[in-house]
Amino acid sequence: MDHRRAVAAIPARWASTRFPGKPLAPILGVPMIAHVVARALEAGCFAEVLVATDDDRIASAARSAGARAVMTGEAASGSDRIAEAVRDIEADIVINVQGDEPALPADNLRLLTRFLRERPDAGMATLSLPGNDADLANPNIVKVVCDLAGRALYFSRAPIPFPRNPVAGLIRRHVGLYGFRRDTLYRFTSLPASPLELAEGLEQLRALTNGIALYVLEAAADSIAVDVPDDVPRAATALAALRQGGR
Repeated sequence: MDHRRAVAAIPARWASTRFPGKPLAPILGVPMIAHVVARALEAGCFAEVLVATDDDRIASAARSAGARAVMTGEAASGSDRIAEAVRDIEADIVINVQGDEPALPADNLRLLTRFLRERPDAGMATLSLPGNDADLANPNIVKVVCDLAGRALYFSRAPIPFPRNPVAGLIRRHVGLYGFRRDTLYRFTSLPASPLELAEGLEQLRALTNGIALYVLEAAADSIAVDVPDDVPRAATALAALRQGGR
């Protein structure tokens, strides 16, 4: 196994309670999944870009955008879907690229990939950005606290750290992009959901409760996720700004 060979794996399923067929939603005249593939190709750090999907229409759009489509079965999560997709793929580093972030900065992908290439001892990594008091109080924004080595101590929708004695710079909001070393990905997806994961609704807590070190890096820039149809205009605006900035 080449311990520096990295692939981008984009989970994309058709079924969505709030937005069925979301990967094919047109943004600036192009299916959303095509934009995500373009961001991964733009990063220039992957031997291959894969789209892991359960739908032939999404697979066709992915191929047209320049990705390799891998058909998968039912999956409990995006991590499970990419674990199935890369089982026969030669790569030691797998970046789980969210399929609903068409304006994802390529710099974030490069950052995670470079870290895992340079740190063979690290099995899993993610990103965060500085937060503010409004983020701290918002349960829809996931916060993270880390140890002095940059490893996550906890993620929560609740205010962490609690500002009994406010200290500048401690509020961090999670940016949900993950990088895995191959063996860590399969260990992670083989584990049952943990009680904390179920309570908070945060898959990454499965890693922490099972002793998997999760490194948290400073993101290069933020991104916008498309959760419902009303998010499409915001994503289109962000994508247009990303193109203008040349990031």
